[in-house]
Amino acid sequence: MKKSYFLSMTFNNVIFKGRNQAYGAYVLRRSYSKNIMLAAILATALFSGALVGPLVEAVFFADPAKYEKPEYVVYEPVLIKLPKPPKKEEPQKEVVPVTEVVAQEKSKTEKFTKPTVVEENTPLEAPDIPDQALLSKVNIGEQTLDGELPETPTTTTRKVSPATGGEIGLETKPEVFIHAEVMPAFEGGTEALFEYLSKKLRYPSEAQRAKVEGMVVVTFVVAPSGEITQAEVIKGLGFGTEEEALRVIEKMPRWKPGKQNGRNVPVRYTLPIRFHLK
Repeated sequence: MKKSYFLSMTFNNVIFKGRNQAYGAYVLRRSYSKNIMLAAILATALFSGALVGPLVEAVFFADPAKYEKPEYVVYEPVLIKLPKPPKKEEPQKEVVPVTEVVAQEKSKTEKFTKPTVVEENTPLEAPDIPDQALLSKVNIGEQTLDGELPETPTTTTRKVSPATGGEIGLETKPEVFIHAEVMPAFEGGTEALFEYLSKKLRYPSEAQRAKVEGMVVVTFVVAPSGEITQAEVIKGLGFGTEEEALRVIEKMPRWKPGKQNGRNVPVRYTLPIRFHLK
């Protein structure tokens, strides 16, 4: 393929021989390559500047953003003394008296004939009347029998339970203390408790959107083993704050149990948790 002479100086000299070469088309043809190169360089520089400019401005010229770690939860533990719940008394089962008949030994009996009314002039047989002293010591019956003299009555009565035959015992549950001689404590103390709650609690997104702030009060029982049981909310805010507080409370590690008279006892503990947005 032959090289084009359109832009070559020889071709331009041939065309513009004897013509004005100081300005106009000749000058434009002569500087065409230079103009193309300059235009390409300028376009590349402008395009690169448009891409890199905002990044450079953000890194070197923009004011540094001031970031403050949001404090979502502020805890103010307050020991609330709740009234002692009344004991539930279980109704005692009715004790039914049961009459127990004791088998009698064969006792001495003396025949005694009751007097009867008969018609007049009827011949009567003389009854064999026993001695009164003997009647006072033996049982009276329709016939005379040999046996032991009775000493005591032969029927006794005692009260027994129809179910077990013995006394009915009531099962008692261990008392839950509101205040003990040694109150239960989180391992590491109050500061460790605050640090644990601060790490584990998450501000519910629903509450953030609704801008809900306030206090959730949770009560729970620290068992003699230190385990957290019977956790419940006695004051809530809704929007997921109550569920979040219960979730963290129920997953707490074992506490140091409370003590009364030198032994571990269950103690009810109340913990207020404040949800606060900055």
